[in-house]
Amino acid sequence: MKKRKYFEIIHEDKDILVVYKERNLLTIRSEDPKTFSRNLYHYVHDYLVSRHERPFIVHRLDFETSGILVFAKSFEVKERLQKCFEERSVVRLYEAVVREDVPIGKTITVQMNVQQNKNTFRVYKKKDGKEAITLFRAENRIQIGTALKVEILTGRKNQIRLALHEKGLTLVGDTRYAFDKDKRMYLNAYYLRFPEESGLRKREFLAKPLWIAEELPIERLLEK
Repeated sequence: MKKRKYFEIIHEDKDILVVYKERNLLTIRSEDPKTFSRNLYHYVHDYLVSRHERPFIVHRLDFETSGILVFAKSFEVKERLQKCFEERSVVRLYEAVVREDVPIGKTITVQMNVQQNKNTFRVYKKKDGKEAITLFRAENRIQIGTALKVEILTGRKNQIRLALHEKGLTLVGDTRYAFDKDKRMYLNAYYLRFPEESGLRKREFLAKPLWIAEELPIERLLEK
């Protein structure tokens, strides 16, 4: 991967730019003026504009979450890739670390409806909210807890964090739901795979996991 300021380039071609976002960085700017020039979109935009190209937002990661993000280089490609996300045909794998001692190999599925409060931006359970489906599997232990493999079938804000909280698990470094402090929030998006209908030249992207030992070929939790 080619290292640039606040992100690394995983793949680039005429249609997309795939990057690895550092933790504690917004995907796009917020209403806070301090973020107007410190967000991933701004840095990617500067990189592409120098090459007479521009980025289009396809999806996002939370501020505290590190991992893989895809930017389209045209509105047409953006629309096509977002449709894949809407149809739930994109495979999205994360890794997380929780404080608790979860039996290795244990699989957990969390299905709930969630909604975001427009004033506090906090996501919470709501009966008539949007569906959020999250799958976890305990992979291995590290010094501070249990490393989990995570697959999301929907892409809701704070979905993984809220699902772990719902199951009584403490995501290391999650100050919003788990009220846990550490050097970082231990949540990382390490794998994306788009379907054939995406039309992409390269459809599968992997960043080396930080806490789990992932083997090739990549195995989905949904298929277990």
